[in-house]
Amino acid sequence: MQIYVNQLAPHLKQLKPVYLVLGDEPLQKIQSVDAIRKACFDQGFAERISLIQDPSFRWGDLASSGQNLSLFSQRQLIELELTSLKPGQEGSKAFAQFLDNQSSDTILLIHGPKAPSEVQKAKWFKRLEQTGLLVNVNQPQGRHFNQWVNQSANARQLSFDADALAKFCLMFEGNLLAADQELEKLSLALGTQRITNELLKERVTNQARYNLFELQDAFIGGHSAKALRILASLQHEALEPQLLFWAFSRELELLLKLKVAAQNRQPLAKIYQQARVWQSRQALFEQALSRLSLNDLLACSSLLAKIEIAIKVEFTTPWDLFCQLILGITGQNKL
Repeated sequence: MQIYVNQLAPHLKQLKPVYLVLGDEPLQKIQSVDAIRKACFDQGFAERISLIQDPSFRWGDLASSGQNLSLFSQRQLIELELTSLKPGQEGSKAFAQFLDNQSSDTILLIHGPKAPSEVQKAKWFKRLEQTGLLVNVNQPQGRHFNQWVNQSANARQLSFDADALAKFCLMFEGNLLAADQELEKLSLALGTQRITNELLKERVTNQARYNLFELQDAFIGGHSAKALRILASLQHEALEPQLLFWAFSRELELLLKLKVAAQNRQPLAKIYQQARVWQSRQALFEQALSRLSLNDLLACSSLLAKIEIAIKVEFTTPWDLFCQLILGITGQNKL
């Protein structure tokens, strides 16, 4: 059975044997996994076994988990964090063996990246989904993101003017984690004070500290030296690598869409509108489009894919590759 994140709570009253929490939006994924953990603990699954698909992981670890229960053992929550949804024959057999021998005193919680359609058609995936519950963690867009911000603000007793709320949503759409952190800071700093456009500008956009938005404007605008300085500042602040990856991924994806549309002589206005790119920023993208060829952008995307592997599989932050990517996007270095 498949559900979305906002439908999870009712499904935790009577626990399923298997939960799959899959998607690329980190905040809601963390919240969903935490909610399942709490529900399991509250219902007597007090022992937690954690498995991670890192280089030392063996599929036999999963197959043997949960089979060592004795008369006096506690009920177990077995977590498996997947970095790849391509388990191969060995992994497929391990899932089948686990399900064939799963005790009623164990629950399997799997969390990992978004599952593409070809993965969801695989036999091992279908069986896991049919046995339990698949929670799709999608990045909310448009009105869904606005609703999320409004609900999160209300939960913190924050009050926005309508235009200030709309501006906040435009600033943070596509990055729930950053939006959540900013709402928490506003709550601590302002309490129940009503947030106007002027107050939002003072508290959010005019911060002395460099942020991801300044970094994006710098590399899209072709300012390599400034972008590298901001990157060094973010490295010093130990910025979450997933947020940094998001900053580049979002802009590169948009640049590719614009470049292909321009080459096909299609109007760009609709793409800008769908991506919620302000008029003031469109000039930056026009500069980038004139500076970079389609091959340049594809080379940057290839480098970004290497960065994603380093972050999600090797668990490192490849600052040198981010530097190369900045030089590639600003046109200072052909990749």
